[in-house]
Amino acid sequence: MEFEKIIEEKVNQKLKELRLKNSLEILERLDIDIELKEALKHMIIRRLNGDKEFYKVSIDKKPSAVVAFSGGVDSSTSTIIAKQIFNVKAVSCYSEYIMTDEMRENAKNIAKKIGIDLEFIDIDLKEVYEKVVEGRYHPCGRCHKIVENAVIDYAKKINAEFVIFGDLLASGYLALYKDNEIFRFNLPSFFALTKDEEREILKNNGIEIKASYGCPLLKIYHKHNRGYKFTIQRILREVRGRVVSEEEGFKNIVEILKLKE
Repeated sequence: MEFEKIIEEKVNQKLKELRLKNSLEILERLDIDIELKEALKHMIIRRLNGDKEFYKVSIDKKPSAVVAFSGGVDSSTSTIIAKQIFNVKAVSCYSEYIMTDEMRENAKNIAKKIGIDLEFIDIDLKEVYEKVVEGRYHPCGRCHKIVENAVIDYAKKINAEFVIFGDLLASGYLALYKDNEIFRFNLPSFFALTKDEEREILKNNGIEIKASYGCPLLKIYHKHNRGYKFTIQRILREVRGRVVSEEEGFKNIVEILKLKE
């Protein structure tokens, strides 16, 4: 077992190195502000060298960026890192179907700890909710797309140069690319972060986030339907991508299946 663990760690480290080197290649091809490009390059090199505070790099002229902020682990980590090199505006998409009052207050409190202003924008998920209850489809894909479009539209409205999302799996060219006039930056995947590494960054910044897996709409879906396999497939995708540990993936699956009881 000890030997298998050593092999697993070596594989994970090699995969991380490959993803980071891929990010360097992407960066070289992009036409972005030279100071920002050098800062991002410096961050990647520091991360390749094992520096846990790789993101602590500052620049004089910070481009504007909108961060899709939910108050979860991914978006909170993204905001902490982005704040170093961007003028950050955090935006949280609100719908009663995906965010409780408690979740909204938690998002406000975390934003305050990070030291950023947070704006809530309303999104319409009524049709998604109704079709989820009817069992027409799994909510995550459609909900995610609506949230993305709302944040991008907001960024265009305020003429932001970048939109930052907390996607862990969008590796390769999908980590940072230009979408029409705005750069889309999937920040955790660009820096090849894992969920555990994100939590460590949060902890070092005085933030601890404890939340169950999935939003209220996903729990409604599981309550009305038997489509657990689709959620489990999403969890396993993160495990296979080595951004979530096997232990955490197993814990999330058990948590989902307990909703059947």
